[in-house]
Amino acid sequence: MKKLVVIDDEYLTIEGIRVMLKRIGVDYEMAGFASDGQMALELIENVHPDVVFIDIRMPGLSGLEVIEHFYKKYPDMIFVLVSAYKEFEYARRGMELGVHSYIDKPVTMDKLKATLEKIDEEFEKRPSKTDVENEKLIRDLRLSLNAVVEMINDSNTENWEGETRRIQQLLKKAKYGLPEYKEESYKLITAASAAFYEKWKQYEHDFNFPLFNNIEEMKTKEEVDEYVYLILQRIFEKISVRKIGSSHRVITQILDYINQNYSQDFGLNEMAEMVHMNHAYLSILFKDEVGISFVRYLTQIRMAHAKELLLKGAKVQEVSEVVGYNNYRYFCNIFKKEEGVTPMQFKSGVRKSKEN
Repeated sequence: MKKLVVIDDEYLTIEGIRVMLKRIGVDYEMAGFASDGQMALELIENVHPDVVFIDIRMPGLSGLEVIEHFYKKYPDMIFVLVSAYKEFEYARRGMELGVHSYIDKPVTMDKLKATLEKIDEEFEKRPSKTDVENEKLIRDLRLSLNAVVEMINDSNTENWEGETRRIQQLLKKAKYGLPEYKEESYKLITAASAAFYEKWKQYEHDFNFPLFNNIEEMKTKEEVDEYVYLILQRIFEKISVRKIGSSHRVITQILDYINQNYSQDFGLNEMAEMVHMNHAYLSILFKDEVGISFVRYLTQIRMAHAKELLLKGAKVQEVSEVVGYNNYRYFCNIFKKEEGVTPMQFKSGVRKSKEN
């Protein structure tokens, strides 16, 4: 049932409309009334009515001033001017503010019914709120899908995870059933895979993606999400490796960087950004190629340079900073864990076997 409020400084007009609404049996309820412009502002803000019948001349703010306050804020709200006078200039201004219609007093049952019927026709022409929201969701989905395809075309692997999660969130907002959810997800992986093979078709024989028909066997949206994520992850991981040239070249680039910049503050995330690769995948790739983890390798390089400097007589505090540790105590703890002695003991010539 639609909500209607009446703003008028004559109580007889308010009561008359309330009674007539019940008699003519329309799909409207009297949701409130006010007798002056200031009260009208509070009423409309609190009730959010579908239709407002409002007198032109009232104490305080006029009806037109009230309409002017709301017509941009609530463009879907319908205003009907009510007046005992043929105030055509006011009526003209009202039309400029998007007023739906004008009723002269006294308000009769025929006038009220005819006005509400015209308003109902207006409501029927409008798309429902759900339709509007779904149209926006569909537009956003298409934009995000295009963004993923463009990332593949441009070999841009930096934000594919965020864009994928955004698409999955939009699909959930659209309140699709499982069949439609599968269909839209299938469109995503199909478009992404097509873009990938077009871009990297010379390497097609190297790739082994999960079969698309697996999606038909899935029982929940969560399964579909994991499946889509897995395929896109593999696509962008392959792009990362191919873009550099090979996995060996990626690791060589990182090893060179570590050896030249071990004194700087950086970690695996910074390396992943440098080579445009997913950090989790890079971690696995590094260990496969080098035999130890990224953190372990970086620590070993730093400790080797630290020992060299300590043997040359450098101060422990200075060594800590030179090899990339701004926290002196943390450096000492790492050094002892790696070498079995503190930096000061090492510097003094004390050697303690790690086996002991």
